[in-house]
Amino acid sequence: MKLLKDTFLLLKIGLQSLFKNSSGSCETKLSNLIVFILIPILIGILSYQKAFRIDNNLISDILTVISIFLAITLGVIFIVPEKLAQRLEIDKSQNESKINNRKRYKNFCKLFIQRLTFVLILCVIMIMSTFLMKIFPSYIDNVISSIILTLFSLSILTILKLVIDIYIFLMADIDDFI
Repeated sequence: MKLLKDTFLLLKIGLQSLFKNSSGSCETKLSNLIVFILIPILIGILSYQKAFRIDNNLISDILTVISIFLAITLGVIFIVPEKLAQRLEIDKSQNESKINNRKRYKNFCKLFIQRLTFVLILCVIMIMSTFLMKIFPSYIDNVISSIILTLFSLSILTILKLVIDIYIFLMADIDDFI
């Protein structure tokens, strides 16, 4: 039971992280609600209404994409905290701008790990859902297919958010060094 409780807690934290800005404060914008809530739900509803059923080829493609992403991100998830620790160890300056940079980097790392963990859990749920499609009768396939497409669209949008945040952070970091 603790496993389910912890999983739901990580999903909640991850979803909340999508509505935070780079400083870590909550930023509930209409655009975020549309992108991370409305679009995935609409994809799920439309796929259910159109009786879209995920076939074996599409399941294979989705699992391949998820597997590649998981392999890459599992390596990254351990590098980010290590880099943060190294950065804090090297830069002990009391200069206000340096302190702000360290805080910004720490907030970035926290959000990055929260969002990455969120995507990883979504991927595991999608993988489990594909197995459920094989176990349950075919009339449930439409529901499970809709759930998988909803989760897949949310995970892709979250990955896009991760990439954008990395770009913005790295560009700001580069500008600080010049």
